[in-house]
Amino acid sequence: MARLNYILIVDDDEASNLITRLFLEKADVTDQIHVRMNGVEAVAFIMQHMNALPELILLDINMPLMDGFEFLRRWKANGLTGKSKIVMYTSSGREADIAHAKQYEDVVAYIEKPMSMAKINQLLDAVFGQHRSGS
Repeated sequence: MARLNYILIVDDDEASNLITRLFLEKADVTDQIHVRMNGVEAVAFIMQHMNALPELILLDINMPLMDGFEFLRRWKANGLTGKSKIVMYTSSGREADIAHAKQYEDVVAYIEKPMSMAKINQLLDAVFGQHRSGS
């Protein structure tokens, strides 16, 4: 199975980030996982790494300073559509949020917290189109 160059997690929940990182490491899908605590930090990180964007972004919706939807608007406004796959990873199960996320073509999945191995497999299905064996 192919491996990702790196994954960017954008979420203000440190405990959730730790759990997500552990599951991603167990799935052995990448050697690099970067974490940013809000959309402002994530946009700055992306702008500094335009020559090597993450293949996958795990994006929370509800964060301080800049929420996930504002990040998506800026992603699109900066001409980055099609450059990375984005998985909305959030505690919000609101139908309005799910519908809003589907408006962005780079959003390949919407996964509710908390993370589990089953949800990692769901995420990998969205990114790779198939389960990784052994995970």
